[in-house]
Amino acid sequence: MLKKLKDILNTYTDEELKELDLWINSSHEVKQIIVDDYNIDLITNNADVRFNGSISKEADK
Repeated sequence: MLKKLKDILNTYTDEELKELDLWINSSHEVKQIIVDDYNIDLITNNADVRFNGSISKEADK
């Protein structure tokens, strides 16, 4: 899936990409991207993000 996304994004110029938003299920806009060793997490305003059991980002209310 990531290869397909890369291929799609490579068809846009940098200027065109600046105008695009990234959504999950057409209803939740991605606000942050977290990349670690083998994962890419797309974070929305509705998400609680926890590292080692501590909340580092709380959902917007």
